[in-house]
Amino acid sequence: MSAPADPGDPADSAGAAPPGDRDAQITALTGLVETLVRKLRRVEGKVNELTAKPPAPAEDEEDDPAAPAAWVWFTPPAAAENDPDGEEDPRFTVDNFAAWYNVTFVGVDGSRARPIPPCWRQHPGLAMEIAVLAYSWRAANIGPNASERDAQQWLHQWRPGFADRLTRDWVHSDCLDGDHRDGGAAARADRFELADQLASEASSET
Repeated sequence: MSAPADPGDPADSAGAAPPGDRDAQITALTGLVETLVRKLRRVEGKVNELTAKPPAPAEDEEDDPAAPAAWVWFTPPAAAENDPDGEEDPRFTVDNFAAWYNVTFVGVDGSRARPIPPCWRQHPGLAMEIAVLAYSWRAANIGPNASERDAQQWLHQWRPGFADRLTRDWVHSDCLDGDHRDGGAAARADRFELADQLASEASSET
């Protein structure tokens, strides 16, 4: 007694050819091959689905070194680093940060969250603090390496510490009110001003 035919067998679906009938045998074989091809195509489609890679991001979707992180609520200050091929230097970054700080992190009357005074460049210790404050803010909040933990640490540690030293260590109350008063370390040219002076002197000698 012969075994029952497998309904999924391609030979069955093509039909059996009578022995000795060559044309019928060719037709049966052709049907068998077509069935196998269809099955192979289905298998190939499944394999392609399982091994498919996500499309590569377009160039404009790649990590932008100047893009603010999702938690940066307001438009960040412009910086020289946003255009490495530009002519701006870090003074541009720090100047813009100081202006941005003064419209963002000023507290209620009587608090220590006072605006950075216009004379900050004339107080060397304060100028150093503001430059570091600007770049530490950028590191925590701008570009693909921005970190919400670092941003929170900046808000929790760096900014309050700076606000305290601003009013306690670096400037007189007159400076905070807009009237510069000398005190502490004497004002001096920063390294960018010195470089500009040297370049100017060198060009005048030629």
